[in-house]
Amino acid sequence: MENKERGIRKYLVGIFCLIIVVGIFGSVGSVMGLPNMLNTIMKTAHDLLLNTVFYLMAICVITGALGRIFVEFGVVSLLERILRPLMKPLFNLPGVASLGAVMTFLSDNPAIISLAKDKRFSSYFRKFQLISLTNFGTAFGMGLLVIVFMISQGYFVEPFLGLLGAFIGCIVSTRLMQRFVVKQYPNFKEEMAAVIDEADMKADEEVKETSLFTRILNSLLDGGKTGVDVGISIIPGVLIISTLVMILTFGPGDNGTYDGAAYEGVAFLPWFFGHINIVFEWLFGFTDPALMAFPITSLGAVGAALSLVPEFSAQGIIDGNAIAVFTAIGMCWSGYLSTHTAMLDALGYRKLTSKAILAHTVGGLVAGIAAHLLFMLYAFTFGTPTTFEGGADRYTTQSPVVIEIVGENQVKVGDRVFTDEAGDTPEQEGSLARVIEGVLLSNHDMVEVAEGEKLDAADFISVDKLSTDTRESLIKEVEAGFAMYRNDVAEKMFNRPVDMLTPEEVAALDEAIPFEFKRAEVTDESETNEQ
Repeated sequence: MENKERGIRKYLVGIFCLIIVVGIFGSVGSVMGLPNMLNTIMKTAHDLLLNTVFYLMAICVITGALGRIFVEFGVVSLLERILRPLMKPLFNLPGVASLGAVMTFLSDNPAIISLAKDKRFSSYFRKFQLISLTNFGTAFGMGLLVIVFMISQGYFVEPFLGLLGAFIGCIVSTRLMQRFVVKQYPNFKEEMAAVIDEADMKADEEVKETSLFTRILNSLLDGGKTGVDVGISIIPGVLIISTLVMILTFGPGDNGTYDGAAYEGVAFLPWFFGHINIVFEWLFGFTDPALMAFPITSLGAVGAALSLVPEFSAQGIIDGNAIAVFTAIGMCWSGYLSTHTAMLDALGYRKLTSKAILAHTVGGLVAGIAAHLLFMLYAFTFGTPTTFEGGADRYTTQSPVVIEIVGENQVKVGDRVFTDEAGDTPEQEGSLARVIEGVLLSNHDMVEVAEGEKLDAADFISVDKLSTDTRESLIKEVEAGFAMYRNDVAEKMFNRPVDMLTPEEVAALDEAIPFEFKRAEVTDESETNEQ
């Protein structure tokens, strides 16, 4: 009877799984068209493999070699000794735990487990402390890779603000996990995790003397090989998770239709988070609901989450605050949903997986909030963080928003063609005004003008192609985009919208804004020129 019930339950689970899969892809396919959806999936995964995975793998190889050099020549031991005094008061861990933080920072989450299974290392810990290493090590996993990647995208200060945020999140996650363990197993508070016996004490440690050149060469090659292994291990996460998230995040192509190109999608996540974006705008300072795709992807794989950043930059929806929050959450979570079970299983405490996941979820949220607050504090104290001169091209952009008329109701902003839909409002998500707002925000800290001078917010090209009414509508869209941009800057400077500022604050706001918008009126002369 029991076997029959298990068989029925097994079939029900299979049917339920089939319904979910068909429901997800059927819904997406009904919007995009089945051939377009399949082509987009394959082309997106292919582009991610060539332009993202191999780029991340290159970073992994370099950072892996650098990490091994640090280990070989005592830099890791030096860092461990420097950080040791912080362990007990902040994390309630022995000083040697700092070695785990350094190792996971230079490599990945599982590095902490290889240390924890070493009796000489684990003998310093009580059981509740050893179990909490899963959360402690994960919070620093792939940290060097995340920071190097963010710097390569043109940000310099923000990743280190994010690192500090991840540090704060790690404290919360580690101590919360310790609290959960002690509450469920009170005896673990006093029991030692391991005891070294005589056999361990007599272990033969032979050190082979080799030349300096050989040590350097071996370290570089061995570390690079480890980087290749890490790079290969992130391929499934990047291709599967990122492709799914991108389809749910991005919309149709530039012409507003689906043609099966890479990075097209149904824009479900921006729609969903747009309804509750005030929560994430308040917690993380996100200016666009699509940015929530990064934290969601970080749950499974931080390498996959990093692949979203270049596309966000291309769309002009990312800023320094988002980079700081991304770094904090990316480091703190670093794919913990896909690694916590295996890590606790390796330690022999798989039954505590749900506790570890809950504690780390809270820690990651705290890390993101802390990074946002740190960014605001830095910007308030020192001004907007200085960008890295060796970064992306957008940091040298000093031109206004160039709006080119390419057809009736179609304009080109930068490299994107936007179709103005009849009946939409400037505040509507995806409107032309929103696009202009995003471009102005992305250029806000990069424009350099002489004192007392301003740059035109918009430069119209071929505007004479439009009818009078359409041209007037376009001018109103630009005016609305500029007003929203001005309000965004006011929120960042004074934490209040423009209509709540004092006259002195309005004057300071206008002085800080490098753009101006001169409303061009439609004249009879222009109508004559059209004719």
